[in-house]
Amino acid sequence: MSKAHAAPAAMTRRDYAWHRMDTEKNLMVINSILLFEGPVDMERLVSTIAHRLPNYPRFTQKVIRLRGRPHWVEDEQFDINRHVELERMEHDVPRAELHDHLTRLAHLPLDRDRPMWHMTVMDRVNGGHAIVFRVHHCITDGLGLVHVLNHLTDDNGLHGKTPSPVGHPHRAVAHNKVCSAVVRGLSWLKIGAHVARLSVLWPDAHTQFKAPMTGAKQLVWLPPLEMDRVRAMSKRMGVTLNDVWVAAVSGALRSYLSERGQRPDGRALRAAVTFNLREKGNAFQLGNEFGLVAVDLPTNEDNPTERLRLSNSRMTAIKRSHQPRATMAFLSIAGCLPTALQHFALNLFTSKGSVVLTNIEGPASRRYLAGSRLTDLICWVPQAGKLGVGLAFISYAGQIQLALFVDTDLVPDPDRLMQLTYDAFEELELATQDVEAPQPAEPALPGMVISA
Repeated sequence: MSKAHAAPAAMTRRDYAWHRMDTEKNLMVINSILLFEGPVDMERLVSTIAHRLPNYPRFTQKVIRLRGRPHWVEDEQFDINRHVELERMEHDVPRAELHDHLTRLAHLPLDRDRPMWHMTVMDRVNGGHAIVFRVHHCITDGLGLVHVLNHLTDDNGLHGKTPSPVGHPHRAVAHNKVCSAVVRGLSWLKIGAHVARLSVLWPDAHTQFKAPMTGAKQLVWLPPLEMDRVRAMSKRMGVTLNDVWVAAVSGALRSYLSERGQRPDGRALRAAVTFNLREKGNAFQLGNEFGLVAVDLPTNEDNPTERLRLSNSRMTAIKRSHQPRATMAFLSIAGCLPTALQHFALNLFTSKGSVVLTNIEGPASRRYLAGSRLTDLICWVPQAGKLGVGLAFISYAGQIQLALFVDTDLVPDPDRLMQLTYDAFEELELATQDVEAPQPAEPALPGMVISA
């Protein structure tokens, strides 16, 4: 399909920071899997992606330096067939075996000499087929990725061999204001104060989650939770869905450490939680517009209801602070530093915590890609610096999917931690059944996004 090439565009400093944040132990790649009903029609699938994905220039551009600055430049050798590849399975792959295939792919770096994304299509998975969609974090954050997925898919399976343009933009034009949006309404003095405070934070509890990493990763997930169950709990307690998520993860981490003979009642674990700073209407511009906030998780609290109350109060305090914008500004500043100094600064920040938490508001209704119904959508959050444990929560069509991405030297049995997270939701649900909410909760997901 012919299209007008986008002119070279300077990368934002933030996106450049993400571009060079890869290390041997932590790749800055957002891994996701899309599970579909029925057999795959590769001709129809490739045609759909070839028509729609190039509407976002970042997916046909590579990163090169022009006049001393990193730029997005059209890849003149772009070939959709190098980015969407079929991997034939010898037999129908059940979910348990799918974990191993995903883990193998998650260790592969993306080619920097071409646009940094790739789709692996598996033709026989759990009675249908699957697409492993891998996108480098420099292209977009979680909210942008969901926008791309909505653009690629339809609300029915009837678009035919050539996809209809109805409801899809002809071209998404990105606006690359390098740092101006970061400091809008916020003085450099306030930014500096928050960055300085984060840099001198005491490290959190020293547990096995802070052990040296080897870079050996594993991705796991569990069957989804029903959204209505979690939403009902949040309404009873007058909290957000994200507060419930933070409280459940805190309980799971506490139980996991306790089972391994480590004392969870001392100093709390700290999480880097992603905080969206983008208007949904601007998601088509892609790029990264979020802050990381340091949250002391109530892992040293035994009572599940009290953990939820503490999660709510701490997250509310952060929403009212300048910390999210300060950390987004830090990423912009890091993109101006020499690579070695950027890694030093990142390691300084990430040494203060143990885990990364993110949640993503996915499509609210069922979607179809190339005529096939999308049954499940799962994303894994990458980690950066000294962090090696990432937990993600994504909603899709009335379900909430929990996913875990870990360095196996820190969490040698990730299936157990994943199960404990699921159990912690049920524990919270039971503990709050007879509680009446003092006020209604926020009705929607807070729009938190994937980070590293």
